[in-house]
Amino acid sequence: MMDLRSFFDQMFTPGTVPCAIFGAVAGLLIAILCLLVGVGKTLIIAAFCIAGAFIGGCRDKKAVLDKIRHFFSDDGGTEE
Repeated sequence: MMDLRSFFDQMFTPGTVPCAIFGAVAGLLIAILCLLVGVGKTLIIAAFCIAGAFIGGCRDKKAVLDKIRHFFSDDGGTEE
């Protein structure tokens, strides 16, 4: 029997049973979201989740937030 730590370690390893289970559950959640709220809103939710995961996974969050802040600044993100 597989312990919980081993299961989570294999969850992102392609070709393993835990990875297949994770993919199936993720697909089911996306399908349910598409049916309940629509495809457009589901894509917006997915975009925010990906952006949050990216920012959360960066080591230097201040640099990422500075780039985002610079992009949305008054000069339109152009560099001089």
